[in-house]
Amino acid sequence: MSDHRIERVDNGEWALVASLLLAGVGIAVASPILVAGATVPLWYGVSAAFGGRPHLRISTRRIVTPSSVDRTDAMARHGDGSDAGPVSADPGDTVTVRTTVRNTGAETVVDLRVVDGVPEALSVVSGTPRLCETLEPGGEAVLEYELAVHRGEHVFADPTVRARNVTGTVAETWTERVVGDAEIRCLPTAETVPLGEGTNDYAGEVPTDEGGSGVEFYSVREYEPGDPVGSIDWRRYAGTRELATVEYRAERATRIVCVVDARSSQFAAATTERPPAAELSAEAAQRTADALIDEGHPTGVVGIADRRITTVPPDGDATTRRRIHDLLEAARRAEFTGQEGTRTAYGDPVDELPRTLPGEAQVYLFSSFADDEPVELIEGLRTRGYAVRVVSPDITAGPDDLETRLEALDRRNRLARARAVGARVVDWDLERPFGLVLSDALGEVTVR
Repeated sequence: MSDHRIERVDNGEWALVASLLLAGVGIAVASPILVAGATVPLWYGVSAAFGGRPHLRISTRRIVTPSSVDRTDAMARHGDGSDAGPVSADPGDTVTVRTTVRNTGAETVVDLRVVDGVPEALSVVSGTPRLCETLEPGGEAVLEYELAVHRGEHVFADPTVRARNVTGTVAETWTERVVGDAEIRCLPTAETVPLGEGTNDYAGEVPTDEGGSGVEFYSVREYEPGDPVGSIDWRRYAGTRELATVEYRAERATRIVCVVDARSSQFAAATTERPPAAELSAEAAQRTADALIDEGHPTGVVGIADRRITTVPPDGDATTRRRIHDLLEAARRAEFTGQEGTRTAYGDPVDELPRTLPGEAQVYLFSSFADDEPVELIEGLRTRGYAVRVVSPDITAGPDDLETRLEALDRRNRLARARAVGARVVDWDLERPFGLVLSDALGEVTVR
């Protein structure tokens, strides 16, 4: 326990007044019952004046369960009663917080009130972090609520506890150290990303239609002086006494450009508790870029604002990774000015974007498709031969009214148009865990 504060809620003055009034009336009307009854508030006044603090012992335990984790698994993390470290969650997820309060003392707590220490930056979307109960010795009570999570590290405060003695005249307030989960960490790690067919001259993991170093058989050709001894077809030499060299299918890295739609239309959200589309798209693009660079694939990012596009050219070094992170952080705020190592172009993104892309690049487009511009972008890129993959957060799953239904219909039609011109589209339902959506988006790609 810490930060104890004891206050006397009632000093009993009213009881003394009531006792005197009852005694006076009883004497005036010659009623022994009223005179005897006058002693009842008097005894209460004595208790209020001299009553002591309650002798209480309370313990609290908090378990935080992300929507993608089974509650039994979450409880197993604390099987030995110890803290299990920060809880990992993804942007857009909800987490269930379950705080158990137990009376470990020998006295009944007649009036116990608890307020859990919800992180300041997170919103409660259901349930309540408050509790008011009477607890017998050994008794437990549970407060349960859900939080909407967004990017960052969010630390819980210890619960605030307030209890009164049996007469309700003395109150004690303190913060009780909680056992269990105390932090939510919403900093998703990169996942392994399968890649498509577009390749370049960087050595990597995607097979090509040319010979070179690799692991898959490509062809047999005549031996040339200087060929490695390990590449000689010794079985053929044993049969024909002719030297031949085995070639394997060369592998090349894929050059990727993640395009993030951060126009003004992208700063709408499904509900006030959820992050806007621009933040969701930037988070998905960052995870994708990190994974691609980890796999050795040159990766860049393009941030699209209204009549302006800002580019980090594809590469795979630490400087490029840092610049990508900086640009995506700026995309969350629609502030693209002053970004180190970027290129900026002005005009219609439909016309300007193809001029910034390497000719052999694959494009990942992150947008909510709130208007027609993303479809026009895709149509222009497909006309020029670019492979396009789309991840689209659905921000139309809000109030069930006519306007929202019409917006949802328009969005579905735009996604259908994108599929019709050959783009791979993942319609991101925000009720699904972030990691599963991104895995679906990138896991459906096949390697030839």
